[in-house]
Amino acid sequence: MKRASAGKAWTFCEIRPDVIVGFVPQNNAMNMAQGLGLYFSLYQELHGAGAEVSFPYGHEAWEALHTDSSADILARFHVFASMHPDLSSERAFNVADGPPFAWSALWPRLAEFFGLRGTGPTGTERNLGQWVRDHQHEWDGFVAKRGLRDGALAATNFEFVDAVMGIPFRRDYDLSARREVGFTEERDVFEGYRIAFEEMRMARIIP
Repeated sequence: MKRASAGKAWTFCEIRPDVIVGFVPQNNAMNMAQGLGLYFSLYQELHGAGAEVSFPYGHEAWEALHTDSSADILARFHVFASMHPDLSSERAFNVADGPPFAWSALWPRLAEFFGLRGTGPTGTERNLGQWVRDHQHEWDGFVAKRGLRDGALAATNFEFVDAVMGIPFRRDYDLSARREVGFTEERDVFEGYRIAFEEMRMARIIP
C-alpha cells in the first residue's frame, strides 16, 4: 500500500476490529450478536423465563479478556480516519468498544436481557452450536408461533460463535493509538449487544 500510494493524491490506514457486534437485516454468517440472540431466544422459549443458562465453554474462556467492536463505533472511526488523513495516514488502529472484559462479566447481562439467569461453566459443557443443532427441529414451530422471519437460524454460522467464545486465552486489544489521534468514543460492551438485539426484534428476527 505504501508503494502503491507513493506520489499519489490518496493515502491509507489499517483499521482492525475485534469481533464485530451489530445488526444485519439480511443475515450474516459471522455475526456474534445474531448467534447469541437466536440462542437465548430459543433457550427461553424451551426452558421458560427465569431459567438458568450456563456458559457453554470452559473456565479459561469464561475468564479470558477480550474486546468486542460495535459496528457503529467501528463505522464512525472509519469516517474519522478518512476525515483526518494527517493523523491516520499509513498507521494501523485497533478499534473496539472500550476496556477489556470477560464473559464472566457479560454473559449474565446478556442472559438477563432475554429473561434468563446466566451462570458460569458447569464442567459438563455442550457448546452453543451443538445445542442449537440438537434443537433445530423446534425452531420452525417457534418462528411460526412468534411470527418471526424465516431463514435466520440456517444463515448463522454457529461454528464461528463457538470458535470465538471458546477461546481460552487473553486476546484483548490495545486501543491507545485511536485515542492518540483524538477518537475517544467508548461504550459499555453490553450496550452494543443490547442495541443489536433491539434492532433484531424490530426486524422480527427474534421475538
